[in-house]
Amino acid sequence: MDLQAIAATGWGFSERASIGDWEVRAAGGHTSRANTAIPLGDSGMPLPRTLDAVREWFAERALPGLVQTIDGSPLDDDIAALGFTETLRPALRQTAPLAPALETLSGSADFQRTAKVTPELPEDYFTVYRRGLGIPEFKDILTSGAALTAFAVVRDDNGEPLSVGRVAIDTGSGYAGIAALATAEAARRRGLARIVLRDLLAFAAENGAENTYLEVEEGNAPALALYASLGYTTAHRYHCRRL
Repeated sequence: MDLQAIAATGWGFSERASIGDWEVRAAGGHTSRANTAIPLGDSGMPLPRTLDAVREWFAERALPGLVQTIDGSPLDDDIAALGFTETLRPALRQTAPLAPALETLSGSADFQRTAKVTPELPEDYFTVYRRGLGIPEFKDILTSGAALTAFAVVRDDNGEPLSVGRVAIDTGSGYAGIAALATAEAARRRGLARIVLRDLLAFAAENGAENTYLEVEEGNAPALALYASLGYTTAHRYHCRRL
């Protein structure tokens, strides 16, 4: 199981190309995962030439050359040994068996309220997930990729969105990736994120997923505590090396 490759199917882009088995993707510089090279195998060239090709591809788009690497992996060490020592945007990639996480959420989330799960990105999604508000590339990021995607929204009695989230199911591996979670500031601390998670995982289970993963900043203590309570553990730490 190559979790980096699985996660690559679950996050989108505006533009994508290949350098051998390395995938390069761009989306106007918005999010590191959508604007980096992801090594998924052999590039077909020596590493220095590969990094030159990556840097040139991004330079043509006025973007910095980035390579997503797993902290401490042989490739990460080899790139650092070539002098590329600057790392950006570190995060933890965590995994959990889906069924126990869903069972825990089903026992704690409010059954009187549910999230509506749809394959289409709701038009008002970014009023809550404000990271993408007013950024056209974010629609590409959330709706492209190789995975089966769905979106969940909890709404108030007037139909206004309170909490949102996204799941991307890699049907080949049975892994479901949770991402783009957000709750409106005035609606926080009411358990709405748990409802979104519960209903996204339920959708994933209905579509054959048996495991789940997510990405979280290592300094986000509240999120880490929530995920730990659901059985998530860290598979690896990753970052982007700047060329």
